[in-house]
Amino acid sequence: MKNILRLFCGAGVYVFLFFLVLVYSLYAPEGYIQIATNKYLFYRKLCLITAAVMIPSVLLYYMAPHRKGVRRVVDNISATDIFVLLYLLVNIISFVGTEYREEALWGTSGWYMGFGMQLFFIGTYFLVSRFYDGRIDVLPFFMTATFVVFLWGLLNRFSIYPIDMHYDSEQFISSMGNINWFCGFWSIFFVIGVVLYLITTKPWMRAAAGIYSLVALGLGAVEGSDSAFLSMCVVFYFLFLISFQKAEYMKRWLELGIFYCAACQVMRIIVTIDKKSLSMDTTTMWIMLGNLTLAALILLCALRIYIGKANEKYDEDEQWIRKWIWLKYAVIGLTTGVLIVYLILLICNTRAPGSLGALSKYSIFLFDGHWGSARGATWRDGFAIYRTFSFRERLFGVGQDCFAIHGYGIPELAARLKEEWPGSRLTNAHNECITHLVNVGIFGMLSFIGIFWSSFKRLLERAAKEPLCYVFAASILSYFIHNQFSFAQVLNTPYIYMMLGLGESLMRRMDDRDASAKPSS
Repeated sequence: MKNILRLFCGAGVYVFLFFLVLVYSLYAPEGYIQIATNKYLFYRKLCLITAAVMIPSVLLYYMAPHRKGVRRVVDNISATDIFVLLYLLVNIISFVGTEYREEALWGTSGWYMGFGMQLFFIGTYFLVSRFYDGRIDVLPFFMTATFVVFLWGLLNRFSIYPIDMHYDSEQFISSMGNINWFCGFWSIFFVIGVVLYLITTKPWMRAAAGIYSLVALGLGAVEGSDSAFLSMCVVFYFLFLISFQKAEYMKRWLELGIFYCAACQVMRIIVTIDKKSLSMDTTTMWIMLGNLTLAALILLCALRIYIGKANEKYDEDEQWIRKWIWLKYAVIGLTTGVLIVYLILLICNTRAPGSLGALSKYSIFLFDGHWGSARGATWRDGFAIYRTFSFRERLFGVGQDCFAIHGYGIPELAARLKEEWPGSRLTNAHNECITHLVNVGIFGMLSFIGIFWSSFKRLLERAAKEPLCYVFAASILSYFIHNQFSFAQVLNTPYIYMMLGLGESLMRRMDDRDASAKPSS
């Protein structure tokens, strides 16, 4: 009976993942009209049906007698599990204590990130982490489904619309809607192809990952959201550090850089031929479609040729790359130094505008409301709302997705917010940590950070034995960094909890294998 229940729960997870990744990502029954609401209603229905079927099955499974040596539900609780449970507890306390109970339940209109949705995210994590058995590799399936979304989006950027979507606009893309929503989805999934290309030993998988990466990285260059560049930079930096483990990794890393630069130059040629083909532009995008990536392409090709010849010289010895480990630490030191210098310049020019001379005219060196595409203003407003809180609210917040209803309910803040954001409503801080600070307080924010930090750290520790851990670690890193300049929404947050669950499942299966391999005393 227990085996039957286990198989049933496992099958339920595969069905859930199929609908979540394929059907949900493409679901847009009215085109872009009310796409956020339609997506939310679909996701809520999917989770309610899954809960109705899976909760009784899971309870029966854990209530059934355990054979000797079979792990129970309370065994091997990880640090990530603990942080997720703490996050759940804080959400419950916040919801019970909020005066905006109706708003907090499902969230503010158009965003729908309320208490009920947080329960779905947490449930997704535990369901996937406990019952995804790895017998069917879902990553190729994910790549197939998201490749369609990415290719569709790439065509849209060049004003090609293969599917008629109501309310077409340059601000809307693929089946995701707003470009910022699309970028949140992209930040989670583009890393799958990139990391698999680096680590896989299967030729067919590397070929598939290469094609996927070419499209995904090219889309990242022209997607239209600057946070995409931040995600790419962080992921490439992360993989650069990893690539010093093997010469093969370094070769693949250089090839990924070549893919990105080549994609940028191809798009440059298209735009040169038809200057109106690209539907929207940003300064960063045009830099990437210029001579910078052309020079980088030439340099990366030269380095790839050098690494290939060096590998032949050492008779395919993978360890010779470690002689260059000094370069890894030099890059870390240089990056750290640049960030420190930038922060010093930013602080100095913010305290004394104009103190940097010619540099002072650039908004990047002045932290005000215009800094970071108005992120300075949204972050400042988030902290302003937090400063109005009572002691209890500072600990547990005012309720999930209640950022706007509370902020606009304070007369002096409401006047300021309406003046800063005329014609729109600021519903979050465009920084997920600050938004959590307001919605679920300091305890909620810390437990949220703990979920990502603990999972990322543990995945890196296991990656020496199982390189597949790098896929989930990179996805978690990409999402977390991206959302410090963006926001949680119904098209990215469900997927990152899915990836957290898959990473946890992989680590649990590794623990099981290690335990079974130990000789009995």
